[in-house]
Amino acid sequence: MTFVKQRKWQVVGAAVVALVVTQIVLRGTTFFPESWNRHLANPVNDFGSWVRRNRDTNPFLHDVLRPIGNFVRDRYIDIRDVLLDLPWFWLPLLVFVVILRSGRWASAGLVAAGLLFVEFADLHKEGMETVALMLLCILACIIIGTPLGVLAGLHPRVERALRPVLDAMQSLPITFYLVPSILFFGIGQVPAAIATIIFGLPPMVRIVALGIRQVPPASVEAGLIFGSNRWQLLWKVQAPQSIKSFVLAVNQMIMMCLGMVVIGGLVGSGGLGAELFDTMKLRSPGRSFLVGLSIFSIAMAFDRTTRSLVDRRRVFPVPTKIYWGAAVGALVGSYVVADSAGGLTVPWTFDHNLVEPIDEFIIWIRDTFGDQLQWINDFIVRDVVIRLRDLLSISLAWPVLIGGVVLIAFVLRGWKFAVFTTVGLIGIGLLGMWEASLVTLAQLVVAVLIAIVVSVPIGIFVGQRPRLEAALEPGLDALQTLPSLIYAIPFVMLFQVGYVPGILATVIYAIPPGIRLTALAIKQVNPETLEAAITFGATPRQRLWGVHVPLAMKGIMLALNQVLMMALSMVIIAGFIGGQGLGFKAVEALTKPDFGVGVESGLALLVMAIILDRLSDSLANRFDVGSDDSLEFAQTRMKLRSMAKARFGSRA
Repeated sequence: MTFVKQRKWQVVGAAVVALVVTQIVLRGTTFFPESWNRHLANPVNDFGSWVRRNRDTNPFLHDVLRPIGNFVRDRYIDIRDVLLDLPWFWLPLLVFVVILRSGRWASAGLVAAGLLFVEFADLHKEGMETVALMLLCILACIIIGTPLGVLAGLHPRVERALRPVLDAMQSLPITFYLVPSILFFGIGQVPAAIATIIFGLPPMVRIVALGIRQVPPASVEAGLIFGSNRWQLLWKVQAPQSIKSFVLAVNQMIMMCLGMVVIGGLVGSGGLGAELFDTMKLRSPGRSFLVGLSIFSIAMAFDRTTRSLVDRRRVFPVPTKIYWGAAVGALVGSYVVADSAGGLTVPWTFDHNLVEPIDEFIIWIRDTFGDQLQWINDFIVRDVVIRLRDLLSISLAWPVLIGGVVLIAFVLRGWKFAVFTTVGLIGIGLLGMWEASLVTLAQLVVAVLIAIVVSVPIGIFVGQRPRLEAALEPGLDALQTLPSLIYAIPFVMLFQVGYVPGILATVIYAIPPGIRLTALAIKQVNPETLEAAITFGATPRQRLWGVHVPLAMKGIMLALNQVLMMALSMVIIAGFIGGQGLGFKAVEALTKPDFGVGVESGLALLVMAIILDRLSDSLANRFDVGSDDSLEFAQTRMKLRSMAKARFGSRA
């Protein structure tokens, strides 16, 4: 083993010398050769043109895809019309009684208050459109994903066959779903719904299959002993014992689908996503705050409602039939009273009362600190981002940059991943996305470094103070649940469109996982080790730097990995507000639409995400002692990854 390691480091040393020599020889060789561009966009756009010309004549397009699109659109309209016809207070009241049945008074009241906020914010129509789209996608994912999950759980061959398909569905960026959906179904709710359904299916199938497989073998054997056939065994033994996994699957699928709300607004889905993009054009942080809180309220309503179905502290102390009879009576009675009093529509809204003070506050900051803000903008753009971009694209020859990254991949993960990295980086160049990728990488590096510098010290501080951590937890949840575009709009007003708003919005969005995982790593350091340090007379500072931080370093490095993944999920938002790079290319593909550019930018973003994710994860695994072995750490990490996937789609 020692001989193998020596040979490996000899190879690494020789590669470093070769890279230095290559840099000296190729100095002045800048971007990837444009002549090598394979122009993948051309055949993709040609295919798009063929689809548009043959929509009415091709049997598959006309007789298969069009009826599917019409069916999805009609069902969406049906659900939307029902929700819009309901009294404004019915949905909050219905959700309240459903959650209250689980005995969670505070959760029921909070969720109902959130839905009432949507009404009082004068967003009833937009909110019901979003809820209708979500309900349609949830029902479709349950109908399609549940049988597939059951089959995968019962038959290992089916699970093995589905695994690469599900991996691909979770690995591809969002634009890979939206671009072909627009191509086949046009602009509107249909492409957004189709893309959301595809995006939400993998967690549904995976978790349902896992729940079926985790049914205790003793229960299955008992069912067989009592003569149950395959269907009886499924419906009377396996399905009831995996109901918690099913609800968890629905919950995770809902959170994934909600991540599509904002991006779906780019393709004409309407609802709160479109409203949020409109506030971007109006440069109104106050309005974006209202819309963002409304999206957060709807997300919380879906999340808490599904959780209440299985996670019950104490069932409301009333018989089931009496409880639901009283609930129906309350709904009917409230309708009769409101109808007689003329209160079926929202009686009052606080739109301008809340929007104008926020807008005026942001304008006051811009006018008062304009010179300082301009200095910050110039420093970040001129002295940081552009210098880093020029270092990667001009100072370093492109073969040297590829060779350096491949060498790091070889050291951290071995030769197989080094081969993948080589093929992937060259592939980015062949797609014509080399320059855009370097611009994106420069912004990512700056944002991630700032987020780490802020979040790790806070996480270390919070990890030693459980009460402070508990106080910060709701705020961290809110920061990660609110639509990421909300953070960008105030910065656009302060700095105008460009690199800086995207970087600062990315920093704010990526800080919570850094704080969470760092605090968790600090908190899970072995208490016996700390007691030993105290016994030997170590001061608090010595315990921090000599015990806490070294033993938590693996968890801290995993926090870096999660910060990076959350930053990657903001690439498209950064491109929308002038960040250039792959995010701008992806947004351009959606808004023109340019299907070829969408495929090229999506592939480049996918390759970059996989390489950065694997390298940062391998760097964390270099530390022998860490806190990620605990179930709590694994669950927290999985939750954060789900949030990142919901906005980007990167495979965790």
